[in-house]
Amino acid sequence: MLKIIIAVLSFLIAPLNNAMGIEKILYQKDSLYQHIAVLEDAVKRERFYYSNKREGVQGGIYMDAPERLLFEYARISFVSLAFLDKDPKDVLFIGLGSGSMPQYFNRYYPEANIDIVEFDPEIVDIAKRYFYFKEGRNMKMYATDGRVFIKRTPKKYDVIFLDAYQGGDIPSHLTTIEFLMEVKGKLKEGGVVVSNILSQFRNRFFDSMVATYDKAFPHLYIFKGRKSNNFIFIATKSSVMKGREDIYQRARKIQMSRKMDIDLPGISWTCEYCDEYRMDAKVLTDDLPL
Repeated sequence: MLKIIIAVLSFLIAPLNNAMGIEKILYQKDSLYQHIAVLEDAVKRERFYYSNKREGVQGGIYMDAPERLLFEYARISFVSLAFLDKDPKDVLFIGLGSGSMPQYFNRYYPEANIDIVEFDPEIVDIAKRYFYFKEGRNMKMYATDGRVFIKRTPKKYDVIFLDAYQGGDIPSHLTTIEFLMEVKGKLKEGGVVVSNILSQFRNRFFDSMVATYDKAFPHLYIFKGRKSNNFIFIATKSSVMKGREDIYQRARKIQMSRKMDIDLPGISWTCEYCDEYRMDAKVLTDDLPL
């Protein structure tokens, strides 16, 4: 009987282990803003971190190839380059995560100046200790709130990446029409904003986010992750709408010249336009945020 019980328990536990992966906790700490845990999956050879009791993976790397992008949303984000008419010279990341995205950008555009804003010093610390993030001559960190930085900086940028999550949510003051108008004011002519947005299944304000971005910018393009719950919004300052063929040809040119290890042309062809989504939702404002 004891052998039968042990066998049954083993049968029940095995799927749970498989679902969770063989994870080893490397680091845990409560920062001033959130609980942070760094984990390592010895089977998949991946390292990543969660915040606020596993509400969502915030960043990660392949342990054997940290220079590659682990997450689908990060790979999709770089299709934003196809919306520029020239190579970017000044780029801003609001939200550091593991640091993999700014480092990836720096790898393929070493001549560009990269500013990174992260409000939680513990995130900066773990990015350096566990994910090989390094500042450089043209890659600078700013420890402050993203909205405060946008308001105070005199610089303008070709691309602004918005990827500031706290647990499973974007801080509400980084979602409003007022904030997005400030962001638009920090774009160079022809610049673009790139935002990582969770799907309708995990984000009940998804439709309002579409409506808010559509009101703030002349054009909004949406890319849906095929394997993840992430959408990438690309909002442009230019009044000229880009067609799928134009985006594809530009992506193809970048792929060939920069030899990036992601399929930019394939990603570019999945572009959707915001009018394919609900447009009657409430616009998010500072008086009525998330």
